[in-house]
Order: sequence, then structure tokens, then C-alpha cells
Amino acid sequence: MKKILVFSFSFIGDAVLSTTVIHPLRQHFPNSHITFLVGPHAVNLFANDPQLDTTFVYDNRGEHQGFYGRLKLIKSLRSQKFDLVVNLRDSFIARCIGAEHWGLVRGDRNRHAVTRYLDVLTNYGVDIRNAHPQVQLTDAELTEAQRLLTGAEINSENLIIAVHPGGNWQYKLWRAKKYAALADLLTEKYDATILLFAGPNERKLQSEVADMMNSQPIIIDTDNLREVAALIASCNIYIGNDTGPMHIASAVGTRVIALFGSTNHIRSGPYGDQHTVVQSGLDLGCNPCHPGRHPGGCGVGSCAVIDGITVEQVVESISIDQ
Repeated sequence: MKKILVFSFSFIGDAVLSTTVIHPLRQHFPNSHITFLVGPHAVNLFANDPQLDTTFVYDNRGEHQGFYGRLKLIKSLRSQKFDLVVNLRDSFIARCIGAEHWGLVRGDRNRHAVTRYLDVLTNYGVDIRNAHPQVQLTDAELTEAQRLLTGAEINSENLIIAVHPGGNWQYKLWRAKKYAALADLLTEKYDATILLFAGPNERKLQSEVADMMNSQPIIIDTDNLREVAALIASCNIYIGNDTGPMHIASAVGTRVIALFGSTNHIRSGPYGDQHTVVQSGLDLGCNPCHPGRHPGGCGVGSCAVIDGITVEQVVESISIDQ
């Protein structure tokens, strides 16, 4: 097998989790050329990733939308003459590439996404020992992140904590005022430096959290996902909701404190024993509602289950010795 296409995902977090198959494929097919097919938002994170040879964009809301758009995608991929397609998104298109097809194994879906992706490989005898999601950063990217932190006059001996209060769905979000209180408490208790992150559409939320804080955070305003990943890799701890950056943090080796309520942490929590999922313990009978038939079907606009998490709970989940 020389040319392998990994059919990954459009959402950043899902795409990051799917990187777990790359190292085992490299080990099993040492001379392979691996192409990663992702959505237009996620491609910015992987275009310069050293573990990949090529990235290919699947824009299902743009040029690949509709029947003729998908036909265009199929023709483009067939022209590459792949030997193997690893189909992690269970896409029919992946079966039309004209290559050997490895698809998802049917079974219990209430398992972590990484486990289900690795099952695709074990079904064909691939060794998956020590496999985990990974975003590889270059030395230049890590050096630039350190330069930015030095320029912000951050004491390298201080605990550096990444805080990301956003997320792509309102029912995932812990309240901004709680993030502000948490950041202040961590600054006071650990003399921590807070790096406050936000996505492109979350600048208002980022400003709200910063304005409510008594201490002064470092505002991270880059939309470059490679820069975001390098800055998170420079932190000791990452704290946030169920979002793509949460999985980026795990994939660059930063310990994650993840807040969950409306979504299923068994399926989409941070992958690895070193990470911590914080939940309120409330059971309204509807949680988790995502994935499901009617996510957010209550229509309330926020999730009481995640809102039930206290600032003290999150602080208690942090151990600077870990």
C-alpha cells in the first residue's frame, strides 16, 4: 500500500480525534503516502502537520455541495489512484474512490470516538498500541509561541492555564461569569497566568469574561489554528467546554479539564487518563441530549446540567502535581 486516503471530518474536534489512526498506519505501511481529507475549517490545522503528506478539502457546503459537487469530489479523488481508503465518517463517497475500503465496524456506538476509529484498523490486523490523537507541531511553531509568551512578560515559572469559555453550541457553554470567577481564583490560589482563548465568532464572549475578571488575562486573538495549538502546548493546563480546542489541547499533550453537561463525555470527552471531565451530577432525565434526536429540544437556550457545575468543583479537579 503506497497511497492511503483517510476520510476524516469537517468539525475540528472530530478531525483531531481521527488523527489517532495516522501513527498505526505509518507503522503498518512504512512507505505509505497519507492524505487527510477534512473540511475547510479543519484543514488549517493539518496543512502543515509533519505527520501528514497531503491534505485535501471536502467542502460539502461549497464546491462539493449537492450531487454534482460530490461527483466532482469523487472524480478528483479517483484521479489520485489511492490504494486504500480508511473511511472514518462512514461516507458513501469513500466507497466510490476505486480503492480498497476499510470502514467503520458496527457495534455499540456509546464508546469513545477514538475507540471506534481504531476498531477500523484492528479489524485488518493493524497494531494500535499506544495510538492516540496527535497534532504535531514544528520546532519553529513552538519557538514562536514561546516568543509571544516572553513578549507578554509571562514568568516561565508561573503556572500557565489556557481558558476557553466558548463552543459551537449554546447548550455546551458554562456561564461566562463562572469562567471569570474561576480564572480569578486560579490566579489568586496558584499565582497562575491565564491565557484567554476564543474562536473567530467568540470575541464578544472573550471580552465579557475578561471584563468581569479582577485580574488581567492574556487575550489570545489569533484565528490561526496552528498558532492556537502551539500556544496551548505551552500551557500547563487547559480548561474549557466540549469544543475542538479541547481536543487540540489533548492532542498536543496539555492536561485538560473539560466541563460537560449536554453532551456525552463517554463518546467525545478528552482522550486519555491524564485528563479530567467535570460534571455537576445533576440528572434531569434529558442529559446528555447530544448526540440524540432532539439536541437542545428543551428550547431553554442553556443547559442547567452544565450550569450546575460550581467554580469550586473545577478548582478541586486541578492538581498542580499532576
